[in-house]
Amino acid sequence: MEKMTVYYEYRYLKQHGLVKMYFINGIPFTWDELDNTPSNDVILRAREEYVYSIDDVYHGSMYLLEEGFHPLIDSIDYDERSEVPE
Repeated sequence: MEKMTVYYEYRYLKQHGLVKMYFINGIPFTWDELDNTPSNDVILRAREEYVYSIDDVYHGSMYLLEEGFHPLIDSIDYDERSEVPE
């Protein structure tokens, strides 16, 4: 089986603002509130990207649960670049 990649990007989440959003192979599944304000470059880049809703993240998370690939619940073989949330 192919190893999965878990990564994060700074993205805007409706009703929450800028967050650290986690993805697995392009599917959002959770986010963390930010402790510190990122650089202006990060903020500008996030403004150019899709603004997610809580429903987007919920549906991504539910899909991963149904498929048995949720990084926070299922045992998954990650590649060495993965950054799994705690």
